[in-house]
Amino acid sequence: MMHTFRLLNMAEEIAVNKQINVFRKDRDFLLKIKNGKFLYEELVEMTNEKIIRIEKLFASSDLPNQPDSFEINKLLVRMRDYLYN
Repeated sequence: MMHTFRLLNMAEEIAVNKQINVFRKDRDFLLKIKNGKFLYEELVEMTNEKIIRIEKLFASSDLPNQPDSFEINKLLVRMRDYLYN
C-alpha cells in the first residue's frame, strides 16, 4: 500500500508541477503506511479520494495525452551518445 500512495502522490505532482520528484517529501507518511499505522479501510478511503482528485487534475491539465515519441527518441540518442563517447 505504501507504493500505491507513492505512485498516486507522484501522479498528483506530475499533474500539478509537470515534473517527477524522485526524492519524496512524504517519506514519513509513506513509512507510517509501511509500518501499519493506518487501518486498511482508512487507506482505501484515502486512495479513492486521491484518485478522484488526480482525475480532476489531469482533466484540467494542459499536459499532452501521449508523450512525443520523436522527442523521446532524440533524447535517448543524446543520452547514448553521451554515455558511449
